[in-house]
Amino acid sequence: MRAFHIWQHRSYELAPLSEEVHVCASCGTRYQGNFCPRCGQSAKVGRFSFKKAFMHFLDVWGIGNRSMFRSLRDLMFRPGYMIRDYLRGMQSAYFPPFKMFFLLTAFSLVVEHGLGLTAEEEAKDEVKEAKKEIVEEARKHSKHVEMNNGNITINDVEVENPMYKGGVKTANWMNMLRKKYPAIFALVMLMLVSIPLYYFFRKSPIIPDLRFSEFFVALVYTSNMYSIYSILGTLFNSGLLKLIALLMIFVTLKQFSGFSKKRVLGYISLSVLIFVAFVVIVGGSYVFILYKMSGA
Repeated sequence: MRAFHIWQHRSYELAPLSEEVHVCASCGTRYQGNFCPRCGQSAKVGRFSFKKAFMHFLDVWGIGNRSMFRSLRDLMFRPGYMIRDYLRGMQSAYFPPFKMFFLLTAFSLVVEHGLGLTAEEEAKDEVKEAKKEIVEEARKHSKHVEMNNGNITINDVEVENPMYKGGVKTANWMNMLRKKYPAIFALVMLMLVSIPLYYFFRKSPIIPDLRFSEFFVALVYTSNMYSIYSILGTLFNSGLLKLIALLMIFVTLKQFSGFSKKRVLGYISLSVLIFVAFVVIVGGSYVFILYKMSGA
């Protein structure tokens, strides 16, 4: 554990420069070092292998370089320290955060849809539960209530609760956005969450002059870390991995900020409460407006 802890704190180190004289196979330039200064080709080209062919295949999708695998490894085992290294200028060593975010979002959709759990099915279940609540409430007042094919009839009259209708319309609209633009939707939600979080983390012991733009990049990497564990949890049908994904958010912010465990936990809890209150107020206001419009 001590060796692992030391490795976590150690920043990525580039390979030492080669003192051997090379002749570039592409442009014929003679040079010393690891890469040709004229065309940028590596000095270690070598012959083709299955590994190299596989890397070229991945490169078609924009992930065929060592920094991607290094970023995945470090996000899983030293996320906060890796984010600090990236913000301090070690950007060529790691995969770009937003590019990784969109790739992981797309991959997570493939994994979820492959298991047959779609957003549309979830929305239908939510609508059924909401309608059942209306039926139970009406039956409490000794009314003859029936629900056939999703339609509610009270005393032989088909009714529609305006508040319920507004809530369903809002939920369907949000679900449509999440389904049609999953990456953009997740990015907007992350932006909203980052506002209260930044207020608490803006003057951390490690980075006392943290900018909001830097903190947002850190949260994008944190989201990438969560996606990695969540995808693995879905692939292996492991609830433990999904629980670890949530716990690693706390670990990442602890490593990144340098705050104590209690303070990080308190800041996360307060930020979640602020975000939930904001969503409830905005969502409730929108439903109330629809309710008033339908009653007019």
